[in-house]
Amino acid sequence: MIEVKDLNKFYKNKQVLFDFSTKINLKESCIYGLLGPNGAGKTTFIKVLTGLLDYSSGNIQVSGEKSYIKWCKENIVLIPAGERGLRYKNTVYDNIMFFAVMKGIKEKKVKNLIDKYADALHFTDFLKRRVETLSMGEKKKAMLLCGLCTDMKVLIMDEPSNGLDIESQAEMKKLIQDLSETYNKTFIISSHDLDFLNGMAQHYIFIFEGKNAGEVDRIMETEEIREIYMKKRRGMGNDELF
Repeated sequence: MIEVKDLNKFYKNKQVLFDFSTKINLKESCIYGLLGPNGAGKTTFIKVLTGLLDYSSGNIQVSGEKSYIKWCKENIVLIPAGERGLRYKNTVYDNIMFFAVMKGIKEKKVKNLIDKYADALHFTDFLKRRVETLSMGEKKKAMLLCGLCTDMKVLIMDEPSNGLDIESQAEMKKLIQDLSETYNKTFIISSHDLDFLNGMAQHYIFIFEGKNAGEVDRIMETEEIREIYMKKRRGMGNDELF
């Protein structure tokens, strides 16, 4: 269990997270949806959760672990929005090896992981392709494969549906669902795309103005998500709509 308690984050004099608290269950594979408008604090929260940003006050801990920073480096990987993390002139295979080595995974194990997950993503034929030759959907799959081959328990994805057409979105949703169930992975997906999260996320966290505006622990369809979102928005006094 990851327990986030009363988390606050400042950028100089600007506060972006306000007493943010939540719990993430790691015992069972689960897909979490982090929902909120642009500028709500979603990206800041996931960067703090992955250890990329320090928080100003509060606490994050994992049951039975002394150091959260040490634990998150060994168990969490962030797959950022867009394809900014990929090296365009390198092959998909080279990108995977680079990110896995950065996480301290030995080469022999990485090769085994590549075989397993490239097959699961139907992406084996793309491993020797340079990233610059891939379509947007293929780049997204390459990024997901890079994350999977770090062998982390928790995968955090920031706006994974951005730039994808309807068919590619449906494929990405199916892949995330299958990976979570088959390989016991926990996914935390930060998004403002209701259609992408509907029917997939099993637990929703609504974030507005840097605050946890409430959570729903069940699979929902688009209209129910939208209705709850709008109620939360009105309650927080936020004027931005989807």
